[in-house]
Amino acid sequence: MSKLVEVSNLHKTYPGGSKVAALKGIDLVITRGEFTALAGPSGSGKSTLLNMIGTLDRPTKGTVSYDGHIVSSLGPDPLSDFRLRSLGFVFQAYNLIPVLTAVENVEYPLVLQGMDAGERRKLAHEALGWVGLETYAERRPDNLSGGQQQRVAVARAIVTRPSLVLADEPTANLDSKTGAQLLDLMQGLNKEHGITFLFSSHDGAVLERARRVVRLQDGELLSDETRPR
Repeated sequence: MSKLVEVSNLHKTYPGGSKVAALKGIDLVITRGEFTALAGPSGSGKSTLLNMIGTLDRPTKGTVSYDGHIVSSLGPDPLSDFRLRSLGFVFQAYNLIPVLTAVENVEYPLVLQGMDAGERRKLAHEALGWVGLETYAERRPDNLSGGQQQRVAVARAIVTRPSLVLADEPTANLDSKTGAQLLDLMQGLNKEHGITFLFSSHDGAVLERARRVVRLQDGELLSDETRPR
């Protein structure tokens, strides 16, 4: 597997009366095709690290590189373009646009890319088909269950064919059965389409499914375990 992401000597300190060191010199490599979870208790730094890898926040020190190119030092506009074209995000709150249908929500990143209307609608329907929701394409979020909304969010995350999909506590708002179905879906996308997934989670069900579990504690890497396929 080829190296996709490299995190080198990553530090993140939040300013304030008493400065909080959220990350303390993290080194980590993610290769293409991984299905990996960042684990740890609240305050361990896992969500901060996910945000750094997702370029949603900047490190205090250290670098984040994709395909050997440092992206953590890019300016706001190039960084925004990189996220739009190379990364997919799945948030625990779904973050769907209420006034848009499922297919319109999925194609929204392609609208931002300036893609032709016919092509983006085709790709959006294809992504909904991958997550088993093509027949729900014209429904708005308030006419979908929580699990269906999260599937739409997954379809939106993969419609651009990103290098990496980042998921922050994706099962947090789902019951155990729906959460298991979502994990089945993501595992299928990983195996069948080679999509690389990186989760931040303390859900035991997510950690059991992950082929690699990176554990953090107090902003430091505690362990890194890869299970046989």
